[in-house]
Amino acid sequence: MSILGFYKKGEGPEELVAEIKEGEGGELYVELPSGIRNRMEIVVGNKIKCIIAGLVDKDDNFLSKVNEEKTWEVVGYWNELHISQEEITRYRFKNGDRVKLLLKSVIQWGEEFII
Repeated sequence: MSILGFYKKGEGPEELVAEIKEGEGGELYVELPSGIRNRMEIVVGNKIKCIIAGLVDKDDNFLSKVNEEKTWEVVGYWNELHISQEEITRYRFKNGDRVKLLLKSVIQWGEEFII
């Protein structure tokens, strides 16, 4: 079992490799796959605690490692995790990069659920 009673294969954080995309206002974000979003019942306003492992190439080999824990908020649409300007500058993220994340927990209405 996992968060909110939905089945999850294996224990520990959910690994995700996602392309960084640019929104209409120039902000950068990554999309949560619908399977993860549905299983975790993520909605706008939820926060996701994750470890930013680093940037990877098309074969998922690391181009640069970050290994820092961050909390990103689901804003705009139900599947967009928006990246702060500070993080974009710090990690040199840009549109089209691929980032590897380890999703640890979701914060819904003030309550934290381990993934």
